[in-house]
Amino acid sequence: MKKRDNREISRRDFIKYAVGSAAILSTWGTGCFSGAHGARSGIPNPYVAGSKPVVVSVQGKDPERMLRAALEALGGLTPLVENGAEVLIKPNFIFRQPYPITTDPEMIFLTARLLREAGTSGVEVFDSPGTYLLGTERETSSFNDIVRRGKEQGIAVTIGDAGRRREYVKTKKAGWRAYPEIIVHKKIHQAPVIINMPCLKRHHTSFLTCALKNQFGAIYGAQRWDSHIRGEGFQKGIKGADERTKASFRDETHFMTALAEFADAVRPELSIVDARAILIKGGPTRGKGEVKEGINRFILSGDMVALDTYCSHIMEEYDETYFTDMIVPYLRVAERLGLGTMDLNKTKIIELKI
Repeated sequence: MKKRDNREISRRDFIKYAVGSAAILSTWGTGCFSGAHGARSGIPNPYVAGSKPVVVSVQGKDPERMLRAALEALGGLTPLVENGAEVLIKPNFIFRQPYPITTDPEMIFLTARLLREAGTSGVEVFDSPGTYLLGTERETSSFNDIVRRGKEQGIAVTIGDAGRRREYVKTKKAGWRAYPEIIVHKKIHQAPVIINMPCLKRHHTSFLTCALKNQFGAIYGAQRWDSHIRGEGFQKGIKGADERTKASFRDETHFMTALAEFADAVRPELSIVDARAILIKGGPTRGKGEVKEGINRFILSGDMVALDTYCSHIMEEYDETYFTDMIVPYLRVAERLGLGTMDLNKTKIIELKI
């Protein structure tokens, strides 16, 4: 007898939804989750100068020297790990492709080492790839052998399952509009401290993947896929859907709002953007975009909105098809939610070359 798949969503359910059914929404609606938890609040941004959030950009060719210099300029890791607080590192693992499509494991392990030097009592690496529907999520997580390497170094590595409902909790917060309740992975919701480690790359729906967009990997699959479908319509979707059906599901405003609100449900304390190389002109994978080498930067901040704005200007510099105006809709929502400022004149920017 075939064992029943205990995941909350099947690929068949997704296809049914994609041609006009509400199958996915019905599976994660009333009755699947008991009660709603308060949203994760996190630690207030410790990286400020007076009232201004600090953004640090370091340019160089030695990654360890660059990261150490950036952290020193920012204020160090000690404010995050006082009293030995445990830290969860949230990278970007998507397809079976190397950096800059996915976060460089060497930088993850370097960050873990620096956290230990600062006094953390433990480090865990977590992500939940959105490739469940393609059946490749395990290939994605095993690509860089990060689980085995983490075990050798005493670092827990957890690969969440975007389709497994029991791994997630429902959270609620006044002011969320796209989804009044956002379903977040337990590892994220319970983490004392989160360090966000995205790559900088183009994306077909959000236009840019950076600090804010990287939080999709913390959210239950049904919600992230639903938001993508609404944002994309069916322009690249299921064969046979007519234009009227496609238009009925195309809602970029919903997607942009959801993107910011997903980030609000996570609220990492620090974001480290590895922009030594970036993906331009298309994404989020190699083949859809073009890798641009030689950028050679790390950009750090406790303010995700300022960080995305700063990194957006870097993308503009190297990608003539990209403009910051593309991401202003979700930057505005994130700013409204108190995730930071998109006005770089209200930040303290420190730029170093080493």
